Amino acid sequence: LVSFHPVTTEYKDLRELTRNLLHALSLLKMKVIMLWPNADAGNEFISKEPFDGLFVSVNLTKVDAESDIPSDNGVFTVPFRKLADNTSNISIGYDKGKLDMRLSLAQRSDYLDYLADDDIETTVEDLNYDNIRFTDDHSQIDFTAKYYLNDNLTLKFVLININDEPEFYYWGNTSRLSQYDEYGTSATIGFTYTY
Repeated sequence: LVSFHPVTTEYKDLRELTRNLLHALSLLKMKVIMLWPNADAGNEFISKEPFDGLFVSVNLTKVDAESDIPSDNGVFTVPFRKLADNTSNISIGYDKGKLDMRLSLAQRSDYLDYLADDDIETTVEDLNYDNIRFTDDHSQIDFTAKYYLNDNLTLKFVLININDEPEFYYWGNTSRLSQYDEYGTSATIGFTYTY
């Protein structure tokens, strides 16, 4: 079992350190399980080096949180505002030399968008799921490509919302539409210059 995490002060030497570790492990002539590195600067060298620039990145976050609000009918329990119970993303890409490309899918479950509690007196009297607005679940596919022309100049191409996913809001349940937004797919191309 191998755990190799980047040392942020050795960031510039990390590619060589990763290659040395992988070479040493190959000399062992035994099966090795290597854990994914933590998110410190430099983890991309550790996670991409064995695959010659190809990589897959996966993230899943699950949340179970609620708020209790007093009302005339007792305590009313609602999810936290603007916090989805499930968020996830997966990226597949290639990052080597002058080229960096990645295709990503980001997903989230529905969440509480608005709780009709602007006026506490009204809230206490009328609080129920019919006057709570939710944002529906959402999945979006994006693509980014960068080409490093030199140390200072980078060409970048981005496609956002390739799957043309709309976003909509509803009151209490999905049959009571509140708002429906279509953003379409957008593309940008440009240069970045650092000095």
